[in-house]
Amino acid sequence: MVELVGGGNAAPTSEDVAERANVGLRTVFRHFEDMETLYQEVDQVIKARVFPQFNLETLTGPLEERARMLIERRANIFTAVHPFMTCTIARKWKSPYLARSYDAFAELQRTFLFDNLPELKELSPALQHAADQVTSYESWTRMKDVQQLDVTDIIEAQLAGVLAIIRGA
Repeated sequence: MVELVGGGNAAPTSEDVAERANVGLRTVFRHFEDMETLYQEVDQVIKARVFPQFNLETLTGPLEERARMLIERRANIFTAVHPFMTCTIARKWKSPYLARSYDAFAELQRTFLFDNLPELKELSPALQHAADQVTSYESWTRMKDVQQLDVTDIIEAQLAGVLAIIRGA
């Protein structure tokens, strides 16, 4: 399933998994009692492969430097998890596990944002929510997939947005 999703199949079926693994459909279900168990296993594999690659230490330095580094780090993570997030978004409505995983990823983004840009904590709740949205995976993927921006342009747009919110522009 990891290879299917990583290869661009955002919603592989159990039949797709069986065919890719070159096993019978019964074998897939013998190993995984239900799709929720399969999603959990795939999620663990992805986290083990992807997240150790990234430095999630707290950033230091001037505001603009911290904001740029944060958004560049996110762009790298978002690029790596994009096919898997597309699958999660497609299936989270039917999967409690994927819904929780999606929410946890959003919370991780929020926590990392506020830990590294503490200036946001001084703003109104509305502006805090706006900064969270501007720098989110959802914003990144919209600019990438809908607006057809390249990663460099997305980074610049997200940076401009969060700095404008913080500086009150």
